[in-house]
Amino acid sequence: MALRAPRVGFCLLVLLLFLAAWRPPTLRALETFCDPSFQDCRAPLLQLINNERLGIDIAFWFMEDPRYTTALINKFKSGVPVRVIVDTRANGKNPMNAYRLAELKAAGIPMRERTAGGILHWKAAIFVGQGTVEFGGANYSAWAWVPVAPYQNYTDEVIRFTENDAVVNTFMTRFDDLWTNVSAYTDYANILTTPVRRYPTYPLDPSLNFAPAQDYGARAVKRYNAETTRIDVIMYRITDRRHADAMIAAVQRGIPVRLITEPTSYRDPNYIWHSWNVDRMYMAGVQIKQRHHAGLNHGKLVLLYSQGMSIFGSSNWTTASSSSQDEHNQFLVDPTAFSYFKQQFLRKWNNSAGYVENVPFTPQPPGTPTYVGPANTTRQSTTVRLSWMTGKWSHKADIYFGTSPTPPLLARDVAVTPLTTASYTLPTLQPGRTYYWRIVSKTMANQTRPGPIWSFGT
Repeated sequence: MALRAPRVGFCLLVLLLFLAAWRPPTLRALETFCDPSFQDCRAPLLQLINNERLGIDIAFWFMEDPRYTTALINKFKSGVPVRVIVDTRANGKNPMNAYRLAELKAAGIPMRERTAGGILHWKAAIFVGQGTVEFGGANYSAWAWVPVAPYQNYTDEVIRFTENDAVVNTFMTRFDDLWTNVSAYTDYANILTTPVRRYPTYPLDPSLNFAPAQDYGARAVKRYNAETTRIDVIMYRITDRRHADAMIAAVQRGIPVRLITEPTSYRDPNYIWHSWNVDRMYMAGVQIKQRHHAGLNHGKLVLLYSQGMSIFGSSNWTTASSSSQDEHNQFLVDPTAFSYFKQQFLRKWNNSAGYVENVPFTPQPPGTPTYVGPANTTRQSTTVRLSWMTGKWSHKADIYFGTSPTPPLLARDVAVTPLTTASYTLPTLQPGRTYYWRIVSKTMANQTRPGPIWSFGT
């Protein structure tokens, strides 16, 4: 028996070490992407919250689903540290966010708030004990994580769950950067001492990009310009012309480009340069489709085929997403991820799931111009300047002018800005004449909307 004791002790030691290192499968988030067009992506996120034992850090633009706040509060009350970073400016368009923030605040959870010029556009959660981070483009709303009807009514998102140490450690470091930032962030609730870092300062994974400290647009355009085979894009909002210019340049050098975009962004008067960029790409030969299903295309994904690169995260193709907003993105070179995204894009492009998810893009006309002056049928001097309020989505104008009641074209494609007062100075006129004029608003896709014919005498 004395000879067997060391073996038993050794086996017991190995078993104890194994048990100390092992985590049950139910506690591990898979290294995976989740597609809310047909999958329930909410369930694994709630499972991560419910299974966490050491700490949760979460930062977001808005949170509307009470299932998340309930799970976070329950976990906090059980003794698990929780930190939350928010931006109350989201409350204006997302009023339920205010209720969720109030719930977290009332529970005693420490919270900090971004107050600098650019918004906090993160959508990321760190689960310390599980060595996992969730991030992507999906806000924590009820409709962004689970389809209403698979392939027919869903919010198009990229959602990543990863246990990759370099990625998790980078998010830990960047979260601490935001948490301790005293110039762009202030205490929102339940901060009793000066915020300090929770984690070591890890090296940043070079595949990750954190705007505004790192210019997302500049890095992305460099990769677009290096592409030699094909570019596929799903993008919610496009107002930074650098991306559109690079797509146009790719087509001009013979690289096929396909884009799936969002029709509500195309006609959102708050983002007038989205239509400008989409129309320009359409005219340059970019193949464009737009969402047809009943949900929303909130995606932010670029596939670069010769590089095997998938670009995804929280940034839209907007200037703010590169220069002022806190964002997180990944420039991932991984064959498995690229194949996954490629098949997903082709399904959406070809409507191969059996439903019409996207349809060919059709350019839409601009709004009608509204004339300012000279007033109809008035008398003027021989020096006249035409003025008009440009219509929505009008980026050009044709000016018709002359002595005929059906005036001829005087100037083509005069550059204008939508919803502003434009003007055009006429050449010196002859006295004692009646002149007629008309403005035709135009988009960058040459769709038109004519105004009425007005006249004045000299």
